[in-house]
Amino acid sequence: MPWKLYRLKFEDYPEYSARITGHFAGDMLIIEEEGELSEEAVNFLKEALGVESDTRKFDIEPKDIMKLPLDKLPKGDRQTLLATAEKLDSESKLHIEYRYQPSFD
Repeated sequence: MPWKLYRLKFEDYPEYSARITGHFAGDMLIIEEEGELSEEAVNFLKEALGVESDTRKFDIEPKDIMKLPLDKLPKGDRQTLLATAEKLDSESKLHIEYRYQPSFD
């Protein structure tokens, strides 16, 4: 399954840490891979969110998750999505992206 589910979270990168590491202070984006979703689940989510069918990546805001009829998703995909959604806060969102990795067997 080449569809990957990521959790994107913005964290504050304070000025004192920035000075130590030589970076700029401000928000820092943390990307965590949470699992994979089936083609069927992704097509369902696209349809429910009004995303075009040929889109290869899209985001799901925390407010949108409550609107989705998740009981219609396959069980494994539903569990993955719900487990990831539990980790969301106001500074984060879900990101689904097609990540094809060719096999060289």
